[in-house]
Amino acid sequence: MNFYSMIRSQFGFNERDDYISASILNYIVNDYNEEELRDLIKGRNVAIVGAGPELIKIDKIKEDVIIAADGATNYLVSIGLEPDVIVTDLDGIIVYPKNSIFVVLAHGDNINLLPKVKEMNKVIPTAQVLPFGRLKLYGGFTDGDRAVVLARYMGAKSIKLYAMDFESGIVGKFSKPYYNEDVPASMIKRKKLEIARMIIEKVLNHNV
Repeated sequence: MNFYSMIRSQFGFNERDDYISASILNYIVNDYNEEELRDLIKGRNVAIVGAGPELIKIDKIKEDVIIAADGATNYLVSIGLEPDVIVTDLDGIIVYPKNSIFVVLAHGDNINLLPKVKEMNKVIPTAQVLPFGRLKLYGGFTDGDRAVVLARYMGAKSIKLYAMDFESGIVGKFSKPYYNEDVPASMIKRKKLEIARMIIEKVLNHNV
């Protein structure tokens, strides 16, 4: 919780809004057992696919399990690769594969997007406040690093990253549905990507 307090302070996010969003998500989701998610990932080789500029070069993935970070889902589905798990805060995704498990984050800036979960069959609701009700808190910040944290938490044997770009200063066109091409990252986006990079490095370099 100290981490999320730091994030709110750094980016000017409102804790009250985070709780409002979390309360709404907790109310509108149906009960879902996360053990299916754990059984899917534990002991498996996992590919985590981001929406960076390199995404367009992917045509196949050899790992056992595919976890897509939000908008990357749109491209993967378009080439016939349905993700097993989708980690999303709902601002990039526009397709909802019926067999995928959606790990949805509620935060203060996506309250208006929460009705999207009604299009999803399997939803695990998550928040960045102290969890209550059906809500889980696995950790992480952006969709990409939350996917890495999730895979590690659920016991993945190995984790391979695809189209996770933290240094080019370019945001891939699949990050948001209204992008028609790759765009330069804003200063705020650069700060978010730097935090994501540090989280992923910490998780992947942890040997426990």
